[in-house]
Amino acid sequence: MENLLPVLSLAIAALAVFVGPAISWGVAKRQIASAVLVARESLVAPMHHTWVIGLRDLLAELISRATHYWAAGFEDRDDEEYYRLTLLEHQIQLMLDPELDEHAKLEGAIRKMLGSLNAGKAGDEEFHTARAMAIEMSRRILRERWKLSQ
Repeated sequence: MENLLPVLSLAIAALAVFVGPAISWGVAKRQIASAVLVARESLVAPMHHTWVIGLRDLLAELISRATHYWAAGFEDRDDEEYYRLTLLEHQIQLMLDPELDEHAKLEGAIRKMLGSLNAGKAGDEEFHTARAMAIEMSRRILRERWKLSQ
């Protein structure tokens, strides 16, 4: 038994030298991963919230300006108004993900809505249909994204 005592002490010391740092490394790795996750959440959530609010504001302005542009009649329209509509369309496009089906549908509805503005009376029905679709798709996207930002 006395012969085993030095060997047993050596084995325990070897375990402490090799296993201790391995356990400490694993704990540190989990703590770092947790800290990165917390940092990402505290950084990404506010940015996502800002994105949702910005998209909502751009969509509201685009739809209201397009409605005003349509109601003004062909003769009372000016290039500055159409330029603003085009700018809003492109700002919205850059905020959307074309690989997501709902985003692509919203882009299509906006394109149809703005395209129908140059068709005169012949484009009235297409304008109303595309406008309704743009509003519906906007609501879906904003509702879904708003839930993600909470």
